[in-house]
Amino acid sequence: MAGRFMKAVRAGHPSASPGAVARGRRLAILCLLAEGPRSAEALAGALGTSPRAVVRHLRLLAASGLVRQRDEVWSLDGAAVAGALARLVASGPPLGEVAPPPEECLLCRNRGYVLSLVAELARSLNEARQQHERLRQLSAQAMRAQEEERRRVARELHDDTAQALTALLMKLRALERSFAHEEGRRELEELRALVSHTLEGVRRLAADLRPSTLDDLGLPAATTAYVQQFARIWGLPVHLRVDRLEGRLAPDVELAVYRVLQEALANVAKHSGASQAWVSLGRRRGALVLTVRDDGRGFDVAAVLRDRERGLGLFGMQERMALVGGSLRVRSRPGEGTAVVARVPLPAEGDG
Repeated sequence: MAGRFMKAVRAGHPSASPGAVARGRRLAILCLLAEGPRSAEALAGALGTSPRAVVRHLRLLAASGLVRQRDEVWSLDGAAVAGALARLVASGPPLGEVAPPPEECLLCRNRGYVLSLVAELARSLNEARQQHERLRQLSAQAMRAQEEERRRVARELHDDTAQALTALLMKLRALERSFAHEEGRRELEELRALVSHTLEGVRRLAADLRPSTLDDLGLPAATTAYVQQFARIWGLPVHLRVDRLEGRLAPDVELAVYRVLQEALANVAKHSGASQAWVSLGRRRGALVLTVRDDGRGFDVAAVLRDRERGLGLFGMQERMALVGGSLRVRSRPGEGTAVVARVPLPAEGDG
């Protein structure tokens, strides 16, 4: 950052005086120290100048109270620097506000150049904020398109595939009753059992894609039904606590929390090696809180998040929560199980 800063000093001031360049170099030193304490030698290496020159600048900055030295290491004096900053306002919302600078502040001796840098920084921050908002909107659109496709596939599975399998099952039953040959009837019975199992799987898949319980009865009922189904299919004890919620939540909130429940339980079944799990849903301190916990093998959360492929499910849950103004926290360590906690702020009880 400081290297780019020094280039900016020269590029922005082709006829810069030695004094202006020196002040720019001191600003670059402040930028470097803002990243963390450094020795004079380290600063000189970053700036491409001599340690002696850097020490001279550091002593001037120390005389103004902006930096301090301890055991050959220089660092910013945070309180003094905070007092040297002024109100920053970009074209749009305010970016921040602190106290005005003292008259003796070295940063102010090159006020025009500093203000031009501040203006450029403010523009960059606004552009970054706008870009973030565009990305958020694109992500929300992609999520809505995904849910719409899930709804379409679920409807086709229910209306076409499931009904065709039901008709086939009824014909097999009729054929089985009218078939006189014992061995043939036994084969028809096996075929009917296979079709029945397939039909159950299709219905379960359609419900996972777009749960009618969620649409019809709300999140608490859908959570209870899904956890009971999960425990039955996987043979894993799940201790469930679902608090009563007043009224229905926003549809996008209910859906986001339900998808987190599905993903978290899928991870328990596939990866945790747990002997039991716990699920709770309720209102806690002004927020809707879903917790999915297990006693499995656990994992290194940071390592998984660094691996884009392994961490895809976690990223997906975080993204869903972010899109409804919520948050997702994962607590886990090898050998200590895992807890997934999703929170979404709720209106105060009694609000419209």
